[in-house]
Amino acid sequence: MALVDSNTYIEPTAGTALNSARSQINNSLRSLLTNFKAAVAPISVNLTASGALIGEQDGMLYRSATTNALYISDSVHVKSSPVGGNFTRIGIGNRVENGIIALTANVASYEIGELVATVSASPGIASNARLYLSIANNSSMVDMIDVGIPPTNGSIVNTMIAIGGVTGDRTNFRLYATNGNSGANAHLKISTTVGNNTAIALGTSNVNSNVSLVKMEGSHGQGIYSGINVIDQTGKQYAPLSANIISQATIQGATTTIAPLVPAGTIVAWAGATAPSGYLICDGSSISRATYAAVFAICGTTYGVGDGSTTFNIPNLAGRTAVGASALFARGYTAPAVGSGGAITTSSSVTGIYGTFGAASTGIKDAGGVALINALNDPGHTHVTTIAGTGCNYIIKT
Repeated sequence: MALVDSNTYIEPTAGTALNSARSQINNSLRSLLTNFKAAVAPISVNLTASGALIGEQDGMLYRSATTNALYISDSVHVKSSPVGGNFTRIGIGNRVENGIIALTANVASYEIGELVATVSASPGIASNARLYLSIANNSSMVDMIDVGIPPTNGSIVNTMIAIGGVTGDRTNFRLYATNGNSGANAHLKISTTVGNNTAIALGTSNVNSNVSLVKMEGSHGQGIYSGINVIDQTGKQYAPLSANIISQATIQGATTTIAPLVPAGTIVAWAGATAPSGYLICDGSSISRATYAAVFAICGTTYGVGDGSTTFNIPNLAGRTAVGASALFARGYTAPAVGSGGAITTSSSVTGIYGTFGAASTGIKDAGGVALINALNDPGHTHVTTIAGTGCNYIIKT
C-alpha cells in the first residue's frame, strides 16, 4: 500500500536524504488528510518517530469509517474504547463533568448547544448522573436545562410518551383555582370538537363489554341526560353503577344541596322472600347499634330498645301495614297483627237496650195472659272482616 493510501506516519531519521525526507513528510501529511477516516483506529505499527514505533498519542484525532463519528485519544478521561486504544468521544460529542459541582465551576466555558453529562466514578456522587444542555450564552447555570425533565412549554406530544409510560406515581395535575366550575381543585381536562360526546373509556380491550363515563353534547346532553352518563359499548345502553352513596338534588331539577338517593331508614314494599343486599326485613328484629349506626341514628329506640345497650329494634310490619304517624297513631306504635287469611276481629262490649213499656190487662177473654218485654240486655259480641290485600315484605334501607 502506498504511503498516501495508508494511515501510517514515518518521521525521517538523521540519515535520511533530504529529498527522501521531504517526500516522506509530504506523503505523511497527505496521508493524514486522506486517511483521517479509516475502518480501524491507528495502532502502534502505524506510528513511527525517529525510526521507532511510538504508538497512539494523546490528542490524536480519528474518524471511524464504521460509526462515522470523530474520536480523540485521551488516556486520562477515556471511559471505554469501543473502537480500540484510548480513543473516546468525551470532549467531542459531549462534555463530561465530575458531578454537578464541577459543572457549576466550568459553566462559563460552555457554548450554546453543548451537552454535558455529570457522571462520576466517585461513590458519593455517582448516583446523581444527569444530562444537561446549554441553551444560551450567558455563561451561568441558568443556561443549563436537565434534558431528563420534560419541558413546561407544552411541546410534549402523545407520540413522545411510550405505551404504559405514564404510571400512577408519575401522574400529577396542577392546581388551577380559577378554571372550571368545580372551584379550587386540580383538573384533568378532556375535550373534543363541538357536537361530539366526551368520554373516559374503561375496559376497551374487550369490545363487547366495556363502559364509558360520558358527557353528552348537544340536545342529548340536556335535561335528564345532562351531567355524567355511564354507558356500555353500544352507546345506548346504560351500565350499572356501584357506589357507597349515590346522591341527588334535594329538590329535583333545582340548584339545591344534595342528599342520598335512598337514605338509611327508608321503608319500601318488597316482593321477595328475603331482603336484598343493603336492606333488612321489617320484622322487629334486634340489630347492632354499631353495625347499623345510620339506621340507629334514624330509628333510635322508637321501635324497641333491643338489649338496652348494644342493640335496637327495627319496625315490625309483619302482618301489618304502615300508617302515617299522628297524635293518635304515634311513631313507633305497633298494633296487633291481622289474623289468618287477613281477618280482623272487632272488640266485644256489653250493650243494654231499654225502652218504655205499656201495661196490658188480663181478663176472662184473655185467660192465658200476655207476656211483655220490659228489659233487653246484649251480653256483647264481635264481628270478623277480611282485608283485601296481597302479602309482601316491607324492607328497610340499612
